[in-house]
Amino acid sequence: MDEIVKTLYQASQKRRVCRITMKGEPLSRVVHPYGICRTAKKQIVLVCWQTLGFTKAGGKEGYRNLLLENIEEVEVLEKRFSVQQDFNPGDPLYKEWVYHV
Repeated sequence: MDEIVKTLYQASQKRRVCRITMKGEPLSRVVHPYGICRTAKKQIVLVCWQTLGFTKAGGKEGYRNLLLENIEEVEVLEKRFSVQQDFNPGDPLYKEWVYHV
């Protein structure tokens, strides 16, 4: 788990897109990692913008809060990302940040 957190942190600081594999999902996800935090429901999640891959949101791009414990693998890609203008790390949903962009 520590290696996954370290990889995600480095990718977010360099604004690098990642491909992640989640437990129990048939396809990987392509995400822009924005940060890791504890939510109001006391879950530790990766806050990200997902552009491709497995989703229950009808295949649309958008924000996802992915349980950190369910991330099995992270691959940092060469492509860079820009942070969405409406990203709000001060949202009450996010209680305590480990880090964020």
